[in-house]
Amino acid sequence: MEIIVGGVYQGKLDYVKNQFHIKEDEIFYCSRESDTVELDFSKKVIYGLEEFTYACTAQGLEASQYLREHEQALKDKILICADISQGVVPMDKTLRAWREMNGRALIYLCGQAQRVTRIFCGLPQVLKGVAAPAMTKPAQRVSYIHIIRHGTTEGNVKRWYYGQSDLPLLEEGKELLAALKADSIYPRVDGADFYTTGMLRTEETFQIIFGEQEHGVLEELREISFGDYERFTYEELKELPEYQQWISDETGELGPPNGESRQVFQSRVLQGFKKLGDLHQLKELSTRHSGKEAHSVVVCHGGVIAEVMADCFPEEDKHFYKWIPDPGHGYTLRMEDGKPVSYQAF
Repeated sequence: MEIIVGGVYQGKLDYVKNQFHIKEDEIFYCSRESDTVELDFSKKVIYGLEEFTYACTAQGLEASQYLREHEQALKDKILICADISQGVVPMDKTLRAWREMNGRALIYLCGQAQRVTRIFCGLPQVLKGVAAPAMTKPAQRVSYIHIIRHGTTEGNVKRWYYGQSDLPLLEEGKELLAALKADSIYPRVDGADFYTTGMLRTEETFQIIFGEQEHGVLEELREISFGDYERFTYEELKELPEYQQWISDETGELGPPNGESRQVFQSRVLQGFKKLGDLHQLKELSTRHSGKEAHSVVVCHGGVIAEVMADCFPEEDKHFYKWIPDPGHGYTLRMEDGKPVSYQAF
């Protein structure tokens, strides 16, 4: 058993991925929101153990007892846990109990582990056992995908449900984009491959930012279809029973009449992003002997960007709407060996 501890945002997960060549599908991400307080022992890595201990605290269970009962299943695992024992003792009773619960769990695990490593600013310090051998990694191909939300439309201002409605930009939306471009917020992307979703608002946004560049169209990255609710507001729909049923659905299986469900939309978008990723890898191949960085740019939609970011960075556990950038803004994804490893908002 390997135990990796350290403060939040200290690079614990990156260290494990690099040191042990861990793939994303080998990681179980703990969540305090889970209805069942269980760990997935089919995964090689258990990340965010402090979230598991929080869930145990909230439900009146003892985390260390659960871990003792599953001692055999833990023997070949790598467990990553944030150290929440530092700083001021919290006033909240639950948070104090969580802090103690997490401490008891770590004391037990560290006693059982073959090696315990603390990570500080990405640097490992072995607290128990022999240091893991340095791993020589092949040079990674680094490149960038930039995803930009279109400018402001009438639908944004009036707070409509609209996705498939082909709306143009408002004049104020065009002025905002021009101002953002003048402020140089957009990454330098000389020689990039460009894409839009082919809708009027993405085409106009693209032209303002990048001019008359040739570009492809990725229709899979179009916004969700709200069907019969397109161009209506919450206030206009709230008395409809079928509307209330739709917005109350937590499964993602229910869609608006003649529209897309969240599950269908998510599947389409992720297929579209995979297509973009495949095209981007061709771009990488075309630049590998030139010494230039490979860049791909797509102008698309807020909901689409949120789905992509939530899928690429699940460890951040952000609410879907927190990922949606303001009109004209977006994210730069740093790609290594064909996978997004970090991002920067702009």
